[in-house]
Amino acid sequence: MIIWRGLYPRFLTINLSKNYKLLSDIIKPKFKLGRTHMNKELIINDKYIIRDFNEEDYPIKVSINNIIFPEHPETEEEIRFWYESLDKNKYIFKRYAVDRTSDNKTVAFAYYKHGPEIFHPLKFWFYIMVHPDFQRQGIGTALYNLINQDLEQLNAINLRTWVKEDMEVSVSFVTKRGFFEKMREWESRLDVQKFNLQDFQPYLSSLYQQGLTISTFKEEKENTPGWDYKLYELDNDIFQDVPLPDTYTPESFEEYEKNHLNNPNRIPEAYFIVKDGDKYAGRTSLSTIKASLEKLSQGLTGVRREYRRRGIAMAVKVKAIEWAQKNGYKTIITGNDSENVGMLSINIKLGFQRQPAWITFEKDLTKEP
Repeated sequence: MIIWRGLYPRFLTINLSKNYKLLSDIIKPKFKLGRTHMNKELIINDKYIIRDFNEEDYPIKVSINNIIFPEHPETEEEIRFWYESLDKNKYIFKRYAVDRTSDNKTVAFAYYKHGPEIFHPLKFWFYIMVHPDFQRQGIGTALYNLINQDLEQLNAINLRTWVKEDMEVSVSFVTKRGFFEKMREWESRLDVQKFNLQDFQPYLSSLYQQGLTISTFKEEKENTPGWDYKLYELDNDIFQDVPLPDTYTPESFEEYEKNHLNNPNRIPEAYFIVKDGDKYAGRTSLSTIKASLEKLSQGLTGVRREYRRRGIAMAVKVKAIEWAQKNGYKTIITGNDSENVGMLSINIKLGFQRQPAWITFEKDLTKEP
């Protein structure tokens, strides 16, 4: 059983809406948040045991992930960052592992957590990953049932997960348990070295003719006072229009700095910022995929509302592709919501090839029988 979005988790940054107080003041759980009531071991069919995730599990989780998702490999450094950057005083992130009792071999992992960009104290995401050799033995079901028991104690009202559309067993697993499709995101890939830059130079020329310029994360950090807060404001502005399964909740600047600006996959020279004088008007960024050094992940590409329909998004993406090509990368991977027609059309025009979609499934826990 595999239920996970293998693509570089867009919701593993941390966000806290300013409309919420302390988590413990909102959830009113049936147990104290600091209590270790979940630190328990559960037996599955006398063969497997569920326990809490620990430090020694990181390399094993990476290994299982890379078997299941060879096209989306991860590293220990990356998953440590995603977890350790979370403010545990504000957000819940509970992790489990499963061992075979006969030899203590770890065969599965699961978690549930608060979402970042759409934070609500009673809404959660979950993830289950079982080694292919140990699937269809009741492990995924046992983990799902345990997660539901925990969430009942937290008075949760909503549960979500992402599943790749071509993983039929996982799609069946969630739909049989009352989950419905909320939205889907197309993954797309570009063969960088086959990209013909000359065909797209007019977009860059048009941008410059409008009096706009393109700078980089590195250049702004070195030369512009307050660059970090300006970038924070730009991203919050753009994210207001990013398709999401729930209401966007901006993170604090301190969280943005910790989780975004200090992300270890960030490439300062490949983070491009469109400027209108001193004003940040748009951006795109490329990040490393540390387990696959020939590939890059393209993050948010966006433009402030007042600058749209001027070819700026296309131009800044061309600039990023140019950098990738000059630096010898072979592939850029990105994702777009299926209803984001504007960005999808840009990617198609640039030559990105569509891959199987990632489907967001959602379940209303208040309607549980």
